[in-house]
Amino acid sequence: MMMALAMDFKFLQVGGLRVRYVDLGNSGSRPLLLLHGLGGAIESWTNNIDRLAKEENLRVVALDLPGFGFSDKPKMRYTIKFYVDFVAKFAKALDIAPFAVAGSSLGGHVACELALTHPDLVSKLILISPSGALPKSFKGSPALWRYVKVLKAKSVGGAKKALYAVDNKPVSDAYAKAAYDKFAMPGAKEAFLSALAGSARAPRLTISRLSKIRAPALVLWGKDDTMIPAKYVEPFVKTKNIRVVLLENCGHRPHVDRPQLFDKIVADFVKENDG
Repeated sequence: MMMALAMDFKFLQVGGLRVRYVDLGNSGSRPLLLLHGLGGAIESWTNNIDRLAKEENLRVVALDLPGFGFSDKPKMRYTIKFYVDFVAKFAKALDIAPFAVAGSSLGGHVACELALTHPDLVSKLILISPSGALPKSFKGSPALWRYVKVLKAKSVGGAKKALYAVDNKPVSDAYAKAAYDKFAMPGAKEAFLSALAGSARAPRLTISRLSKIRAPALVLWGKDDTMIPAKYVEPFVKTKNIRVVLLENCGHRPHVDRPQLFDKIVADFVKENDG
């Protein structure tokens, strides 16, 4: 069950968009930027932010990507390129580069392209069931299309049923209500569908492209992932310079399913070979 997230949320204007974010930990600590997945928000990292900042002594920054959470949701095309450019501007505005970046699903797609196009910004790359390596022939898993039904939910109960598909387990009533309320915001549903299409249409993360990543890279994938099944980890396994960890008893979001294990693996990787 996800814990309540008690911290100061901040807002920042970046590229004409107002975005919500958190910045926890000492400014002198190693920075770690967290990028949520499709339909997610800062709350996706509820079970991780405090521990990573306070116990692992990292400077943890997480934001609601434009189109999600409490960030602006203008009518536009939410492409992977847009998100990469935006995250680069956001990071520069906070002056956190070079930083480690961890991205979940859609956020992993964005993080990987960020490492490829802005190698000077990214010191470590952590990908959690990233969407970008899916073949063009992939038309979505049954779990993904069950999740998309959250957009048509007429009640918190309907949202809760759709959200079950993300991790293949029930979410709390409070989490379902928060998600339902966010999707009711003007522009939220349109942004969700645009971001989904943007990820599907973006260039694939092929082995030849993945091999060009300069930052040390780690891929985490839940063996029980039904949203993006673990078989799609293959391009990362075949890429020489990428470490791959398959986690048992985890679905699409290992940071939710086994937060302590996830935080330990990520923190150790961020700190590895420092100095």
